[in-house]
Amino acid sequence: MSSADSDEAALVALGKLHDEIDREARALADRHGSRIRCRRGCSACCVDGLTVTRIEALRIRRAYPALLKSESPHPEGSCAFLDSDGACRIYDHRPTVCRSQGLPLRVLFENETLEIEERRDICPLNLEGGPALESLDEEDCWLVGTYELRLNQLDERAFEESTEPEDGENGRVALRGLFLAD
Repeated sequence: MSSADSDEAALVALGKLHDEIDREARALADRHGSRIRCRRGCSACCVDGLTVTRIEALRIRRAYPALLKSESPHPEGSCAFLDSDGACRIYDHRPTVCRSQGLPLRVLFENETLEIEERRDICPLNLEGGPALESLDEEDCWLVGTYELRLNQLDERAFEESTEPEDGENGRVALRGLFLAD
């Protein structure tokens, strides 16, 4: 398979993964409808300094060449892809990390005594209007890590023949760094 064919196959797989994430996130958002305040132009979670995988960077580059070449990033302090009204300029091709923002999140991690702990979080704007995070059933929270693992595996397969990262450290690419305009 040629490099171009391999890129296209990886981009199709990424699109399918994003579609799956969107379906799951939408179903979870529907269950939390009374608390979710996220709307077009709400950018409280759109922080600066985010990085994406190489395959997500490639998807953005392919979908928005004119934007990246002729427009400037949003001023530092917020995501580079926000417009002047706080809306996302790449919403249809936004990265995985952006697709579950605003939802109640569950993060599992190993603590210093090697025990598994859980932390929960939610955008402060969505804190009110529903039960306390600690009282939610596990399935009523977005488990951070499941889709990210699949994304990383997809990225590694897409770039396995590459001898060095295309962009940033460990193959991560800064969103702000995708812009070509001075």
